[in-house]
Amino acid sequence: MDRAAVQDAWTCMGVQSDGSYGVDGALYYSFPVLVDAGGAYRIVPGLDLDTDTTAHVARTTRLLRAELDDALAVDDQLPAVTFDVAAPAVTA
Repeated sequence: MDRAAVQDAWTCMGVQSDGSYGVDGALYYSFPVLVDAGGAYRIVPGLDLDTDTTAHVARTTRLLRAELDDALAVDDQLPAVTFDVAAPAVTA
């Protein structure tokens, strides 16, 4: 897609990846998006990224994935916590 054709129409927003630009689908990342009048968005596909930007995206994706893996590993070690939430008693 030609950047000039969409440069005034898109913005960047942190959203869950759909695999675009090589970013793991489990991650949230800042992507170029188009937002419609109702607030629905879609990631702008196919923008040409230069070599430096591509390398930066790949490096950041690896770091974010490592952080997510670390967080999930810690979560697996925590005891399960449940809350007994009862409706408040009604008094007359």
